[in-house]
Amino acid sequence: MFTIQQSNELVFPVEDDKILEELLADHVLLSGSTGTNSTNKDTKKRKRISSVSIQKNKDGNGNEINNKKVLRREIEKQRRQEMTELCASLRSLLPVEFLKGKRSISDHMHEAVNYIKHVQTSIEELSLRRDELKNGAKNRSSSVGSNHSIMLNPCRDGVEILISCLKPEGFHLSRVLVELLERGLNVTSCVTTKVNDKLLHRIQIEASDLTAGIDLSVLQQRLTNMINNLG
Repeated sequence: MFTIQQSNELVFPVEDDKILEELLADHVLLSGSTGTNSTNKDTKKRKRISSVSIQKNKDGNGNEINNKKVLRREIEKQRRQEMTELCASLRSLLPVEFLKGKRSISDHMHEAVNYIKHVQTSIEELSLRRDELKNGAKNRSSSVGSNHSIMLNPCRDGVEILISCLKPEGFHLSRVLVELLERGLNVTSCVTTKVNDKLLHRIQIEASDLTAGIDLSVLQQRLTNMINNLG
């Protein structure tokens, strides 16, 4: 409270000054506390944002890895399915006698190779018979009695000689090979195959200047005479 003295001056008590100072001090404390709280809130907010970003990055990397695993599984699944379909298709092409007692895929593959060789041999024999029937006496092939036949065919790699004869009789194939070598011809392969009751000899002569100018009719006649004499 204040009092009025005789000099008409207004005088404030000392207690009022103390109250005013305390009010100012409280205001300063409140202001400082508010600023500190704001700073703490901002710091916590930044930490939360940083934590969310890190978690999102982890989730993104995890999803990418999972997607790659799923893709690899799908590719492997598709590959296995395609292999199964191909093996089933191959198995359907093989005759029953080649599949008896064979259950595994490896057995089917092995029998497929055997079947291909069997078909190739049959084709060679049938080709020989077809050409003999088609061209007859005019063909470059000629019959040696009734049990032997010989045919010469030009091919990309040189000349192919096919000789067919009965198994019991046969002839000395080495004499034919010697005759070819003496003429300067290079024999690259000689394969003998059993077809029913016959032997099929397939001789391959390498292409060269000699084979380019060779007269197949003359060589055919020479080999025919030789087989006649050997028979």
